[in-house]
Amino acid sequence: MNKTIEIPLPEELLKMVDEKARRSGLGRDVYIRDLLARDLGGEPSIADILAPFRDQVGSSGITDDELDRLFSDARDESHQERTRVKGQ
Repeated sequence: MNKTIEIPLPEELLKMVDEKARRSGLGRDVYIRDLLARDLGGEPSIADILAPFRDQVGSSGITDDELDRLFSDARDESHQERTRVKGQ
């Protein structure tokens, strides 16, 4: 059985909820229900998963360009290794 709750929200927060719901293609009620279910269901969001990495990158002082280069180098190295293994 579903229950209805009423909570006061600041106008600005309600606008943000409505915008996120609209971009998700959901009604306000469905968006809020899904948001609560995800948060309370224990399934981490991508933001939760990436938070430790973002914190580490932020505290390292590495620039965005350096981080891009690091990932590009790792991707290229992985590709070269897979190509080498395939050729054997």
